[in-house]
Amino acid sequence: MNGGSGLQPGSLALSRKEDFKAFAESPRRSRPDLLTRKQLKSLATQARADYDRQRRQWHANIGPVKTPQLTELHEDLWDIVDSNEQDGDKAKGAVAVDAFPGLGKTTSVLAFARDFHQREIEESGAFTSQGHERIPVCRVGLTGNTGMARVLLRLHPAPQVAGGLLSALREGAAAAAPFRPVRPSV
Repeated sequence: MNGGSGLQPGSLALSRKEDFKAFAESPRRSRPDLLTRKQLKSLATQARADYDRQRRQWHANIGPVKTPQLTELHEDLWDIVDSNEQDGDKAKGAVAVDAFPGLGKTTSVLAFARDFHQREIEESGAFTSQGHERIPVCRVGLTGNTGMARVLLRLHPAPQVAGGLLSALREGAAAAAPFRPVRPSV
């Protein structure tokens, strides 16, 4: 995802079709050449600034690192996705990835979504038989403040929402989830 195509990876909104497609189909960032201290000292001022910027961007966007946990998660996701070949009238499996903040849930799932997008386009083409653009992945981001009940109620509006159902669901969810303080480790 180098800047040659006009793509600005730092400003992608992956919930937009065009941006997710750019994320999934653009080449990954290339690692800057490793330079010796002597080579670094010989760079002109602007060349050194460019090299330093490339290294900052590379290190800020490294990964995901293929840990055993990531590999296992991706294997599980492929098993679930690949077993969802049922016709539209059949129930399909779903996945919820749950973990403490900062452990890489979004990064892991986005890496999988990128691979899934690429596989679907390779296998079935960029367009359907009717000529419509194939969109294998639709990303719906959820923040820590967004309950699944709220999302579902927005997708499937119900008259009870105005009567306080959402508040009742929120209070019930809060009561059901015990508070466990997290102690930072140093």
